[in-house]
Amino acid sequence: MGIHDRSYYREDDFAAGLAPSWNQKSAVATIIIACVAVFLAEILLFSRSFSLQTFLSLSTADLERPWMLWRSLTYGFTHSTDNIGHILWNMLSLWFLGRIVENHYGRAEFFRSYLLAIVVSGLVSIIFRAATGQPTIVCGASGAVSFVTMLFVLNYPNQTVYIFGVLPIQAWVMGVLLIASNLYGSGSGVLVGGQSQIAWDVHLIGIGLAFAYFYLNWNLAFLAEPLQYWKSFRRKWLGPKLQAFRPSEDVSSDEAEADRILDKIHQLGKDSLTSKEQKFLTKYSQQVRKRRNESP
Repeated sequence: MGIHDRSYYREDDFAAGLAPSWNQKSAVATIIIACVAVFLAEILLFSRSFSLQTFLSLSTADLERPWMLWRSLTYGFTHSTDNIGHILWNMLSLWFLGRIVENHYGRAEFFRSYLLAIVVSGLVSIIFRAATGQPTIVCGASGAVSFVTMLFVLNYPNQTVYIFGVLPIQAWVMGVLLIASNLYGSGSGVLVGGQSQIAWDVHLIGIGLAFAYFYLNWNLAFLAEPLQYWKSFRRKWLGPKLQAFRPSEDVSSDEAEADRILDKIHQLGKDSLTSKEQKFLTKYSQQVRKRRNESP
């Protein structure tokens, strides 16, 4: 059983997330600030002759222009200026539930998984739309917010939440309602000009990704260290390089590796460690204690 599975740890996560505080260094705060900044820039700085929202949004046409697929990330930070509810509900959901999820997984891992949810939700959606002959433009954080919301539900299914701040329900009920409403909406969404104005499929993709992330125990720390990941992959398939044994150098290299891992924990959190790094740190700490006990 991992540390996050222990009841006292999960309760601390939940209580910390519910505290009415604003930590500008948190991932959630950074994301909210970025989304609000883009929203206000669209209103205050750009005219109808050039729409920042349109420029950053993802469309099925971008599949024919691979150099424009950077929009698969930027679309998640844009929101419709014609409907204030679009950004309002996304940011409120992210603030209330996202802080708890961030406390659970750590700032760096939350960032990585949130950005992955944006990219995957957007790309899968436009590929599906293009394949079914439905040209469309996608914008908004809804896919990633649905991902975060479902992660909250999966981690804290029995916690009480308040719909619109009034109606108390358990989190798992909220999860069922979220899935059901999006399934219903994807089949009979309100149409304007012949097209749905809500990307229900993007929401469902984000929800599905949350299930995969939770039940497959994903950890995206390798994205922050591609070189280290490549070295681990190489050692797994090609085996370690043979080296002459030099005791003093071996001890020095172990100390350097221990320092690197401890610095990684400080920067990215304990959950960022690979299984090999965890084993090394355990073995190294045992060696240090043994040397201390043997010293006169």
